[in-house]
Amino acid sequence: MVSSFEESGPGQAAARSVGYIRVYTDADNVTRFEDLDYSAVPVDFAPPAPPVFVTAALAAGSVMFLSFPKGWTDPAHPSPARQFVFLLSGEAIGTAGEEERRVGAGAIILMEDTAGPGHGLTALTDLVMAVVRLGSVG
Repeated sequence: MVSSFEESGPGQAAARSVGYIRVYTDADNVTRFEDLDYSAVPVDFAPPAPPVFVTAALAAGSVMFLSFPKGWTDPAHPSPARQFVFLLSGEAIGTAGEEERRVGAGAIILMEDTAGPGHGLTALTDLVMAVVRLGSVG
């Protein structure tokens, strides 16, 4: 899934959304994917520039960049923290339970599977990711 801004309706500029993939562990201890959206509304974010669509702020503790060589693979591991992953370049196949997703540059993924069996990843090409840990630094 490549995230994009989508208008909420024809000719409506009141709200847009930013799509992302959530990875989580359900009540049955199965890791799953879920497609979700953050609402974005017009805001005077950096005057005098025109308004842009902005989501609600999330507290972030740290930012890291990860680089994976083509062919890197791990069948399953839980996320070390609640974090967003932004795929900057490359393609990968992610697994959650019995499901597979192919993701490429532009994908936004919220990793919340900090317990349970976790998710898997196989790098189809060289990958570069930005990881933003949510919450306070630690």
